[in-house]
Amino acid sequence: MAHRYEKIDWQTTTLFVISPMSIRLAIPADAKAIGQIRVAAWRAAYQPFMPSEFLASLDPSANLDALTERLTNPTREFMVFVAEDEGNTVGFSIIGAPRYPTQELTVELWALNVSPAHWRQGLGRKLVDRSVAESFNLGFACIELWCIKGNSPAEAAYAGCGFTLTDKERTSSALTGHPLHEVLYSKIL
Repeated sequence: MAHRYEKIDWQTTTLFVISPMSIRLAIPADAKAIGQIRVAAWRAAYQPFMPSEFLASLDPSANLDALTERLTNPTREFMVFVAEDEGNTVGFSIIGAPRYPTQELTVELWALNVSPAHWRQGLGRKLVDRSVAESFNLGFACIELWCIKGNSPAEAAYAGCGFTLTDKERTSSALTGHPLHEVLYSKIL
């Protein structure tokens, strides 16, 4: 369990309050919060890369029923972890079967999103660490992820978590209607 230390200065007395943060396997009741976090994180992080009309159109309840169903029975092909701060879901990661051709025994980090109010507190790293550990426990030899090219904060975070930039790139407009350039990162487990 991770902790966030908050400094409270009351006149001349300094008090440190420990608030618990934890990472756990998601349950169906987390689906709504996952949708809300995804939309908030995308709107905050992807403004330079995606059309504002697309970001404004994102719906937190999109695919809610399908996600709720998938969270009922996590499998090797789709597993979600959530970060909690004082019982509130504030981030999530998804690992699953790669959605592109790659080597055997490879899993994809499909998503990593943290509520913007909780950025820079180590939750993203803890979610990645849990995703990597679970991938190893499931028998995978490698974990890969696609990152928007030029998204410097994300690129630095993934490098800091031990991922290596590969020479693979792709461009697609299927998601946003606007070309999105991505690069592939990889980590041997």
